[in-house]
Amino acid sequence: MLKTIKQLLVFAILVALLGCANNLEEEPRGKVNDPESIYKQYANLEATVMAMYAGIRGDANWSRGFATSAYMTTMFGADDLTTQIGGNKGEFREFDSFNKSANNGAMMNLWRGCYNAILNANEVIEYGYLTIGDQEEIDNLIGQAYFVRAFSYFYLVRSWGRIPLYTSAKTLPTDIGLSNVEDVYAVIIDDLLQAENLLPTIQSLLGLPSQGAAKALLSEVYLTQAGWPLNVQASYKLAADKAKEVIDNKGVYGYDLLPDFASLWLRSYDNSSESIFSLQYDNSDGANAFHISGKASMPEGEENGWDDFFVELNFFNEFPDGPRKDATFRTSFLTSDGVTVHYTNSATKHPYYAKFRDGAVDETNPSTATFFNNAAYMLIRYAEVLLIYAEAQSRADGSPSSSAYDALNQVRVRAGLIPLSGLGTDEFIEAVIDEKGWELAGEGQRWYDLIRTEKVAEVNNKRSSEEQVKIIGSTGTDNYYAPIPESEILLNPNLGN
Repeated sequence: MLKTIKQLLVFAILVALLGCANNLEEEPRGKVNDPESIYKQYANLEATVMAMYAGIRGDANWSRGFATSAYMTTMFGADDLTTQIGGNKGEFREFDSFNKSANNGAMMNLWRGCYNAILNANEVIEYGYLTIGDQEEIDNLIGQAYFVRAFSYFYLVRSWGRIPLYTSAKTLPTDIGLSNVEDVYAVIIDDLLQAENLLPTIQSLLGLPSQGAAKALLSEVYLTQAGWPLNVQASYKLAADKAKEVIDNKGVYGYDLLPDFASLWLRSYDNSSESIFSLQYDNSDGANAFHISGKASMPEGEENGWDDFFVELNFFNEFPDGPRKDATFRTSFLTSDGVTVHYTNSATKHPYYAKFRDGAVDETNPSTATFFNNAAYMLIRYAEVLLIYAEAQSRADGSPSSSAYDALNQVRVRAGLIPLSGLGTDEFIEAVIDEKGWELAGEGQRWYDLIRTEKVAEVNNKRSSEEQVKIIGSTGTDNYYAPIPESEILLNPNLGN
């Protein structure tokens, strides 16, 4: 019988206890004993992989990983995210107003979660060759480590630009400085090519990355590399080719669009055919729960929510009507007194996200919503691959092909929109970028598309005057990246150079 995630959790907890903690000043290896002895045992290699996932999930830790809305802090400059003007949301407002600080504590969730995963991945990559056991199973674990290291560095480099680049388990955190963006991309690309070769086409456990996931992520990496700041134009073709490999082999990998967009956000459809890579959260013991669904995107005044994040008014108003919009946003709120309040009459006067409610909210009494939930949190999905292909192909070849139109229109038709045809190349590319923003609204991807296409200023120039959070700093390329955390510079002064 196949082992489940829960059966492996005991090993992951052991590694997490022995491994690195929140900051990078500690010993980066996941084992305090001699690795050449420890990693001969397959169970220990497997335990380090589980600790790697615990890092990016943020298990039992509100200050690390993707489990809370804090992981999106660096993305609040996008028009699909804003927050309330008061309360304890100051760290979100810093990025929403483009007035960010190196002492911002919320941005550390992404930093800590990714580096925790990276340091454990380095152990697996460096010492996996020592492990005794079935070679396919060992290769699978090493392939997962390459994937997660690339995934983590991809988030870090898009958020901070120049970052410390750890690729060896033997490197002490205080021994290195900041690496250039192009060097980080070289490692990400090489890691994903390795992952492609090592991962199986289908995983036996839910939530683990497969060969198709490595290809999907690599297509997005190439697409991003082709834009700001590197502008490697040849990478558009690489992105198109890699995305097409996923599309052409969707049957092999088990990928496809769900017929109904609204179903994506139901717990009964977690790990569906549209999910390419999802983090698995389990609230059975309260330690490994997901905290974005429920209170995080619910209004405090009407539904006893937290007001962490909701949508900007202009983005909502430009979002095309149809079943996708209805499933994406919540525009009326039921108070504990049984009164229905339209968002225009609410305390913040904004719509909120409907995507993150199922499993956490009793819609007959929303004020009782929880914030400890089970969920499979999608971070890569098939619709995104279709849109990556559509944009990359049209940019690479100078005009959209029939297959690019087909990829775009698959997403549009499901959203209840009419298919597009006969557009000029620039019009087509704009249509794809818009579509991607609408399709992935609130999922933490819009900011990265805006910076790679240098559209941050253009979008924020349209910010509604009714927004409570005002723009203070520059919306130019000089202010795209988050500052290196001051706490990390204090630990390693090399990061301040």
